[in-house]
Amino acid sequence: MLHPGLPLTLTTDNPLYRGTLDSKIIAVDDRELTIAAPTQEGRLTLLPVGTILQVRPTGFAEDYGFQAEILSRTFQPQRTLTITLPHTISRGGRSEPKQASAPAGKPASNPARVIGVTSGKGGVGKTTMSINLGIALSRLGYKVCLIDVDLGTANVEFLLNLTAPYNIAHLLNGEKKLHEILIEGPEKMLILPGSSGLENLANLNEWQFTRLVNSFNELDQLCDIVILDTGAGISANVTNFLVAVDEILLVTTPDPHAVLDAYALIKTVSAMRDKLDIKLLINMVESSGDEARVKMNLLNACRTHLQQPLTYLGAIPDNTAVAKSIREMYPFILRYPECTASTSLLKVARRISGAPRDEEPARDSEEKGLRRFIGELHKLFNTGG
Repeated sequence: MLHPGLPLTLTTDNPLYRGTLDSKIIAVDDRELTIAAPTQEGRLTLLPVGTILQVRPTGFAEDYGFQAEILSRTFQPQRTLTITLPHTISRGGRSEPKQASAPAGKPASNPARVIGVTSGKGGVGKTTMSINLGIALSRLGYKVCLIDVDLGTANVEFLLNLTAPYNIAHLLNGEKKLHEILIEGPEKMLILPGSSGLENLANLNEWQFTRLVNSFNELDQLCDIVILDTGAGISANVTNFLVAVDEILLVTTPDPHAVLDAYALIKTVSAMRDKLDIKLLINMVESSGDEARVKMNLLNACRTHLQQPLTYLGAIPDNTAVAKSIREMYPFILRYPECTASTSLLKVARRISGAPRDEEPARDSEEKGLRRFIGELHKLFNTGG
């Protein structure tokens, strides 16, 4: 829909530039948008590089706009601005301090880490681990957002006994804004409720995708860690998310079927993208022998047959307190903090938050966080998955 000659209306939060500005698109490529230097009532307005703009085609409703950042200015042969495209995560005020301080040693300007929690089959405790891990990381001082992208069930808020009047579908359809959909969970963890009726992201139209990106621009300013509770299995609705995240947290149990399905999932996603950062968590472990067997089998099989290393995070013991907390719809790490499942999960959270960087696959600093995640989703969106 964006094309040369399209008139634009711009606004900015900078108090020096009040009101609306007029511009038009000069050129569009796959990385940037070139627009005419904006004017206000016929007078040229020189906006500085780094300014965050709200951009919308003139005459269109606000929902059809997007957030952009001014990347550069030119004066010859004509005055133009180069800005980010709708599908780009902008810095959006990264130079400003976040509202709450990040844990010691973590610069506030770092992009939010995006962790996809998944499993090869259902029934292994994936969503329960997502919820309790988010709470554990919040307790360690991180600002966490849990996004329910399990498009089959979308039950995070149900397990927390929370009422979510709106969900991600309302966001994508332009009915609600991000702050109207986010709800606060335990330990001030933010939750973006999912929608069981939401189809594959590849089916989004351009402006739905723009709304999604605008929301992630906002979310990147609110959070240190974003946890995606994905579906189970190897459907496209699962794997599309997993190849886009920074880190995959794979949950399995010692059950042989669960282990085989976990291996199948690793095989599928490792064929889709190189150098995946996959971490393994074994749930419902009854004995140290079960833990050792599953750990050895999966790590060796992935290294030998897939050339895909796994980082082992640990095991969560099978504990009646977990089942009781699920029936009570209250996180076990809060209800039963002294049980073995809670103490083990807290150790896992510490490993996730403090893992040495040299244990993870090397990546360019521009290829992390929500910026890279949304870029990967955009590729899937353009190719139809």
